[in-house]
Amino acid sequence: MKFILSEFQEGVPIPVKGSYDAKAIDVEFPDMLYTEPVFITGEAEKSGGTLRLQGILTTAVKRICGKCLKEKDEKLSFDVDWIFDLSGKDIIDPLENVRELLIVEHPLVHLCKESCRGLCPQCGMDLNEGACNCKKNGYHASPVIIKKDKSKKERNHGTS
Repeated sequence: MKFILSEFQEGVPIPVKGSYDAKAIDVEFPDMLYTEPVFITGEAEKSGGTLRLQGILTTAVKRICGKCLKEKDEKLSFDVDWIFDLSGKDIIDPLENVRELLIVEHPLVHLCKESCRGLCPQCGMDLNEGACNCKKNGYHASPVIIKKDKSKKERNHGTS
């Protein structure tokens, strides 16, 4: 999707639509695969040395939960309102804006649901589907807390 500025009249909004291949714009993540192209629909208007693009960016993804590893199909939709400076340009390509939006909106850890219990670290059972027998067998012991033993100098520091 590129905008050829000579095709725009000052102050006249033009309906626009276009798409990008997620692989081509390098925004795929190990825990999220795009299942549809990235679509943009909206209006672009040239005005006062700028081009304003207002619209909606949509796509579909397959996400993997960071705790239980289940896959989930999701539709993504973002409102966009971008302003491009036209100084010395004949063509505007919103590719970098699209890439930045998709990267910024990607969560650090995706969860299938807020209360996801994840997998048992011992047997690998999905704890959302029920309890495993590891706790009964003593595998789910309390986490070990390691304390640093203060040296004699640290223990006596501050005492007179």
